[in-house]
Amino acid sequence: MEGEGVQPPDENLENGSRPRFKWKKVLRLVVSGIKAAGLLLCVVYVCLQFSSSPAKDSPIQRLRAPVTGCEGGRLFIGTSKNEYETMEVQNNSVIINCDGLYLIHLKGSFFQEVKINLHFRKDRSPIFVPMLNNGQRVVFTVVTSLAFKDEVYLTVNASDTLCEHLQINDGELIIVQLTPNGYCAPERPYSSTVNQVPL
Repeated sequence: MEGEGVQPPDENLENGSRPRFKWKKVLRLVVSGIKAAGLLLCVVYVCLQFSSSPAKDSPIQRLRAPVTGCEGGRLFIGTSKNEYETMEVQNNSVIINCDGLYLIHLKGSFFQEVKINLHFRKDRSPIFVPMLNNGQRVVFTVVTSLAFKDEVYLTVNASDTLCEHLQINDGELIIVQLTPNGYCAPERPYSSTVNQVPL
């Protein structure tokens, strides 16, 4: 009667280890399945990104232009069109044709104290540009979201000098699109239509 119901020690170990062994196998299969599904999702995501890349269609928007004076309360943005510049200046405003984040950098020195405001959207208030050296020097950089039809321009105010008499040294405006993934207006040819005569 002593040995009834009691199993030999080898059988207890064998029976007890089998369920643990099965759980380890199942757990390994589940983890492997999750890894495979994650890898598949990553591959699909990368393929979708490469197949729908808008960067091929529209070049990165950029402009580097001299700021040489003042006209009508706005800083005069010169045009120095070259093959790498893709933005257009009209009436001392830089026209935005593509949505995205843009870096705007302004630098220059003035012979008198001035206050400059950066405008870029009609329904937003302008950004006050902080000045250095008692309001006579500017080195300003900002990153902002711009959209199609926005216009970037700079207004200037000098307390004792008319806008047209402001003197600027080493003035420069740089605008670069940082995220070229948004909407872009179709490119227009840069030809003038003022003096064209119908044939």
